[in-house]
Amino acid sequence: MSLATGLVLIALAALVQAAVLPAFSIFGAQPNLLVVLLIAWMSVRGKREALPLIPAAGFLQGLLDSQPLGLAMLALAPLVLMTEVPELRLVESDLVPALVLTAVATFAYEGTMLLALVVTGERLDRAASVMDVLLPAVIANTLLLLPVYGVMRLANMDLAGRKAF
Repeated sequence: MSLATGLVLIALAALVQAAVLPAFSIFGAQPNLLVVLLIAWMSVRGKREALPLIPAAGFLQGLLDSQPLGLAMLALAPLVLMTEVPELRLVESDLVPALVLTAVATFAYEGTMLLALVVTGERLDRAASVMDVLLPAVIANTLLLLPVYGVMRLANMDLAGRKAF
């Protein structure tokens, strides 16, 4: 897989995010396929390939979603800082940091979206926002990471050098 493949996947994920996922709900929250895909890409392919995909994902999501153009890019900006975590190799597995990063990235993304609502003059109940938006989104994205991460690991494997059954 290469950067071009990543850009195509990000474009497809942005289309699915805008067109298909609003019809689905996990625990009352819409999963964010772009956040999950970026974390999986970061965990499997590394920081070097993930860094250019983050602003591209924010730009495409801003174009296709009903939010202001720069808001999605701003909400995905913390992922740039998170690209260092998989490189640290704190644990043997790549999945555990990916799960934690998904939870943190979702919290940052949804928190930025809620903060944007507050800045534009909307009145929000903090407790209801946490219980009805943040926690369900964290759970939904963390659950969605498992199949996306598995597919990414399979696609990244070098099958040419492996023996058949």
